[in-house]
Amino acid sequence: MSSESLDPKNVGIAMDLIVLSMLNEKVRKVCFKKCFGTKFGEQLNKSEQLCLAKCMDRFYEAHSIVSQASSEATQNFSILK
Repeated sequence: MSSESLDPKNVGIAMDLIVLSMLNEKVRKVCFKKCFGTKFGEQLNKSEQLCLAKCMDRFYEAHSIVSQASSEATQNFSILK
């Protein structure tokens, strides 16, 4: 194993990619179920497009807020040490 593969920066990047991949999978499943249920046509109609866009926006905005709060909590905790 090379020292580069154990570099904390590389580990952090890999973890970020894993989290993003998991988030994308969750968004896909939840938004698909919410916006399409069990029936869908060959093309998205306007209401399906709007539902999907809003659902995805909400998920990513919520993720951003939680990530920001988590980062701030970590910084505050490290200051208290």
